[in-house]
Amino acid sequence: MGKARKPKLHRNQANPTGLMDVSALIERGLAADEEEKSGTPIEAIVEQLESSVTEEKLCGLQSLATICQGEVNLAEVVENNLIRICSALLVDSDQSVRHATAGALRNLSTLSVELCEFMVDQDVLTPLLALLHRYTGGSQWTPKFDSNMQNQMDEHADTFLQAVNLLWNLCESTTDALNALNQTQVLERFVAFLDHTVYGHEITIAVAQCLLVVSEDNTTCWQVLANHGSELSSLLVLEGLDNAAILLRTVAAGIICNVPALLSSHLGPILLAVSKTLEPNHRTALGNMTSMLPLLPSRDVVDLEVMDDMPIEEETEAQSHQRRRKADLPSEGEQEVRSVGWLLQAQRIAAEIMTNICSTDDDDGDEDGQREGSDNENNGSDAESVCDYDAANELNGSVENTDKVPVEVLEAIRSLGLVEKLWQKAQPVPENVQQILMESERGTQKKLDSLRISAMLCLHNLCNNVTTDDLGGPAAVYSVWIDLGQQVFQGQHNVKLLEASTSLMRATLEHLRPNPELFHQMTETDLQLMLNGVVGCEDAEIRANWLRMLGILGCLLPEKLVKTIIDFVLNTCATEDDVWVLAEALDSLMDVFADNDWYAIVHELGMVAKCKQLDRAMRDKLRRNKRQLGDRYPAVTTVRTNLGRFCKYLETEMKKYKPQLEA
Repeated sequence: MGKARKPKLHRNQANPTGLMDVSALIERGLAADEEEKSGTPIEAIVEQLESSVTEEKLCGLQSLATICQGEVNLAEVVENNLIRICSALLVDSDQSVRHATAGALRNLSTLSVELCEFMVDQDVLTPLLALLHRYTGGSQWTPKFDSNMQNQMDEHADTFLQAVNLLWNLCESTTDALNALNQTQVLERFVAFLDHTVYGHEITIAVAQCLLVVSEDNTTCWQVLANHGSELSSLLVLEGLDNAAILLRTVAAGIICNVPALLSSHLGPILLAVSKTLEPNHRTALGNMTSMLPLLPSRDVVDLEVMDDMPIEEETEAQSHQRRRKADLPSEGEQEVRSVGWLLQAQRIAAEIMTNICSTDDDDGDEDGQREGSDNENNGSDAESVCDYDAANELNGSVENTDKVPVEVLEAIRSLGLVEKLWQKAQPVPENVQQILMESERGTQKKLDSLRISAMLCLHNLCNNVTTDDLGGPAAVYSVWIDLGQQVFQGQHNVKLLEASTSLMRATLEHLRPNPELFHQMTETDLQLMLNGVVGCEDAEIRANWLRMLGILGCLLPEKLVKTIIDFVLNTCATEDDVWVLAEALDSLMDVFADNDWYAIVHELGMVAKCKQLDRAMRDKLRRNKRQLGDRYPAVTTVRTNLGRFCKYLETEMKKYKPQLEA
């Protein structure tokens, strides 16, 4: 139970800003309840976008792109039909308008999944695909790079870049966008833009990342990409320490990994590419970057106040375009932030590739849910119940210490030191670096957290599929468990990171069942830290991880600490509201009795009566929450069945134990 699911590559965009659902904004009528909106920035933007004057359109688009960097009143954006009006400008006759429109819509698409869904509903895809067809359906074109402008590409090429990024965000957020793309020839023609020597790294990376997203579980895309194995595989051998090249190489590996027809014949080069991507020290790169951050100049925010009769200096269209380009040039520090961001993304994708390669069919479900059982199996004699419980208990032992991954993958894990490299990516950065990131570069902080989470998830899957020896041996696994515990108790407040950390702790602890000697120095104070982690935790997944670990520790620690664990789990079960967590807790409780009957503890804690009470409570909770459990229902009912057997088992054993007490 509680096993981590096989991850999807490059899907970490679940409403990162916490913005409210667009439909909810409309339904609640927030826009109607606001003060009079006459003369607001949004209305001014709409007026400018609908103007027949190119400069007016450009001013409106620049304002729209800017407000995406701050608080956006989505209700007002929706009510003023801003998305539909703006989308039409993707096919405007003026190149600069198309460029500014693609950039503004791309900025909007980064705000939330819900907004992307709304954009698709507003038919942004029709003009977007028409714009992309101009680049992919006609004669071949190449970007021009200006050496006097930091080698920036020309406006025509940058428009394509913005459009690709917009398409990528939309396809990542909604299947409607993906289905629309599948019906075009764009996918087939995108492959040509993977030539970084012609199109530069920015365009090539954007196209590759878009292909990475749309190739997940997409048979239409597989049929296209299967014919371009040579183009994709050529990117696997990109050399050099440039972070752009590292990212491109890694994304190419991810695309090939997504296409079954290509994966089998390119597995070796993929594993080698992953290893190379994981080699650079991201903590050093972040340390160097953060030393520059306090010196970065802050960008001026455009004033969106509506002002009439503002004097504008006369300038030619070419001068205006050059002025805008210079204003948009990134500083040296901003270029470094982008470069380090590319490295973090590459290493995250590398970890996800390894997770998928090392996943087995069993990883897609809950292993404990495979045990048979039903609510009708509680009847029968006490003797039969005891036998049933003992048989079920045998299935609840330690992880099977055999390798479940292909030999080629296992050899790469060993020879390339992939476990050690992944563990390094899971490490926190120094406190001073962390503080600077939190204060001045939240985007990089999110990328770092995503990398650590992906590395831990990959290690978790490795724990499920390779032997203890291939993880470095019991002592190395124990060291990882201790290090993770120290990280968890140092005030980590990121729930997803905490869930990944405790999941990995649990997975490593499973490997240590045969080595109780490693835990001889564990004290009641150490144990209390874990108990406090359960008490103060509001997240169900994390609580379940702690409780499962307590069950394993109950098989490894001396009787005094085992009694503390059993007493705590019993009390926790009595107050637990989440039926799935309750099932995890009860399963861990029964796990403690896998190798020892603990007669004295059962008697002293009055476990027979308490477990019977929990059996009745769980039956009621299961009946009320059946529909909410989804695919967890079979596993939870199995625990319910085993709990009934466990109660009868305890009752039978206590009848044998009482005569010993009386004697």
